[in-house]
Amino acid sequence: MVRRNLLAAVFLGIMQVSLAQAQTCPSAIAKTTPTSDFTVHNNGTVTHIPTGLMWKVCSEGQAWQNDGTCSGTASGHNWKAALEIPQTLKSGAGYAGHTDWRLPNVKELASIAELACYSPAINTAVFHNTPPFFYWSASPYADGSPFAWVVRFYHGNDGHNLRYNDYGLVRLVRSGQ
Repeated sequence: MVRRNLLAAVFLGIMQVSLAQAQTCPSAIAKTTPTSDFTVHNNGTVTHIPTGLMWKVCSEGQAWQNDGTCSGTASGHNWKAALEIPQTLKSGAGYAGHTDWRLPNVKELASIAELACYSPAINTAVFHNTPPFFYWSASPYADGSPFAWVVRFYHGNDGHNLRYNDYGLVRLVRSGQ
């Protein structure tokens, strides 16, 4: 357990160093999630117009700033802990006036990937300081499997990861209207 926590801490430290590297978006490729696809609410949330989903701008562990950015370090979680994060918001005051936040399913999470960019593969004008790493979805990989579906925001592809890995990141969603 100590070794796994140490490895997770080292990995998250390396991940923070990778944030200093610039996102790459080849100009010849059309954007898949342009800024015009989002309504920014200036309270740490955005609505993705094509899906109607409302997203937290910052990853869990980061804090929304009044200047429209996210500060701090995104926190790593195993899948079980990631599923429990919305329960904290439901039992408390919520976030941005809403208590119905949840972990997105894999299709919802993939809908905000910016496939014309990498490192990270997300619209950074909308989702500030997003680490180019994997984010948990609420979707189990297969019944009885030790895996869960994730979206890897380095390239924007989906895949699976072991549920007990403590370094998966979380971005919460709600159904919006």
